[in-house]
Amino acid sequence: MNLSLFRAQRAWVSLPIIALLLAMSSLSMHFQERLMASYKWHGQVNEVEADQQIWTDFRQALVMTPGFTLAKASECIGFCDLDERSQEKTWRKDNQLVRYRWESYESLPDEFDNAKISYRLCATQNQQQYLCWWWREDRLLASGWVSASD
Repeated sequence: MNLSLFRAQRAWVSLPIIALLLAMSSLSMHFQERLMASYKWHGQVNEVEADQQIWTDFRQALVMTPGFTLAKASECIGFCDLDERSQEKTWRKDNQLVRYRWESYESLPDEFDNAKISYRLCATQNQQQYLCWWWREDRLLASGWVSASD
């Protein structure tokens, strides 16, 4: 009888240890899942920041000190549609490519015979979404994202 009592007590001792090991492994697994999710999120943030860096560099190169003399006179009344790609040029930085177009448009003269020149600079990486800037004379009026429609 002494031997059976000893075996029963030993089983009761190992059961809490097994439960503790299961709890610890579960906590460790949840920690590893959260750690992997964090690494994945940081990787995605780095990709987005790298994608945005090209636009920061483009602004620095072409928008901060605009070369209005490089703008081509618009062949349309106002500015041409963005899906006309004949006027596009290419700007490259760190293996990334940006297509852009500089256009100018001279308005009809007002009652004082003054015509104003407007400029538009639009840039894209995918020919669907364009980041554009608009100037009148040499003053920046607006900027924003524009979607090209088919």
